[in-house]
Amino acid sequence: MEYLKANNDYWVVSTKTRLIIVASAILIVVVLVIVGAVTKAQTSQTNTQVILNLENGQQYFGMPHVYQGDNDGSPTNSWPVYYGPNNASQYWSHAGISSNQPVLELAPAAPPSGWTSGAMFWSETYSGGVVKITFIGTYTGTVSPTADGFVIYLFLKPTKWSISPQYNYSIPYNSTVGEGWLTYAPAYPSPTGGDVILPQSSTPYIVVQWDPLWQFAGYTQSGATGQWNVYIVSNPSGNNASITPNPSPNLGSGYAGWDGIGTGAFQPNPGDRINITVTYDLSTNTLTGIAIDLNTGQSASFTLSLSGYFTPPSSGNYVFGLGGAGAGGGAKGPYWALLYVVLMGNVKPSPLTTSTTTPATVTVTTTSIVTSTVTSPVTTTVTSTTTFTVTTTSPVTVTTTVFTTSSIIQTVIIALIIIIVVLAAALVAITIRRR
Repeated sequence: MEYLKANNDYWVVSTKTRLIIVASAILIVVVLVIVGAVTKAQTSQTNTQVILNLENGQQYFGMPHVYQGDNDGSPTNSWPVYYGPNNASQYWSHAGISSNQPVLELAPAAPPSGWTSGAMFWSETYSGGVVKITFIGTYTGTVSPTADGFVIYLFLKPTKWSISPQYNYSIPYNSTVGEGWLTYAPAYPSPTGGDVILPQSSTPYIVVQWDPLWQFAGYTQSGATGQWNVYIVSNPSGNNASITPNPSPNLGSGYAGWDGIGTGAFQPNPGDRINITVTYDLSTNTLTGIAIDLNTGQSASFTLSLSGYFTPPSSGNYVFGLGGAGAGGGAKGPYWALLYVVLMGNVKPSPLTTSTTTPATVTVTTTSIVTSTVTSPVTTTVTSTTTFTVTTTSPVTVTTTVFTTSSIIQTVIIALIIIIVVLAAALVAITIRRR
């Protein structure tokens, strides 16, 4: 027995009653902690949006988007180009591969004395936190070693263009070739990187490039430890881009941005699936990336703090994108292409370019005739003409909300509340004798 004093009165409380009180208090604290964790998890829910899925013969375009091609510093509408099941063999034949796997070719091989690049862009509403772009790409061609690779665009704020049909292949931009940066050796902003499209944006944005030529064919130098280039790009006018930090923090004078950073390096084989993930974390203003050759298991990665160089973006509408740069290998390639793209994070399709009720229609015009309807709310129609265009005639929302383990936690909370109610009833039933 124990004696508790309250208002000069003494109460006799049995040891059993005391244990029940302590257990109830502990359970209440546990419930409060779990409720807080669930609330936080639901607040920072992850949206998963499939932007593109051409794997296993699918023909799924999940978001309104626009393209831009660059041919040696001049705009072109000849690429990016979609190869469907009926003509994909044209793409794979560059490497002697027999396949009808559809691809979105971003840029063809450049002539030996020229440069090519191409990119696709789409719009998102960003609400803070972590945002992650994951995609699977490939290349064909016989050039060795291959070069220039894939380009990832984060947080563009265009004011002179938007994600609408009128800007398809008509984005105001400049490129590393158009700026004249690749005319003289050494190339700028990086010793290797090729032709990179730099679209107009009212605010600075992030460009990340995985270039497999780094660490091969003599592209090794002090300060360059990996295969990644990262640039902070400013181009408010659309025709006069600049890159910071300048000079390069790791290569010094004569270069800009971070060039050849990270660890690990590999040269993929033609036709290999290359899985690339680039993640931006607002809370730490940190950028990470990893490229994995799914055929060989080789990888290259980097982690970079942007503190002091890039102002974390506020919530709002932004444009994201993916591109490819064709090195000057002539007919030997490389021909960089996309198979699958997904965006994850606290993002959703921008309301200005999306509708939750109207399905999207992607019209693809090539030299073949085939019509297919996929099971998603997107219909892909292919008709026969002599030119190639890709337009989105109506918007679409493709959003999957992921709540990890929240339903399990909610069940646990309900169970704990029931236990507490039972214990409270037991306390009432116990006789406390006043002395």
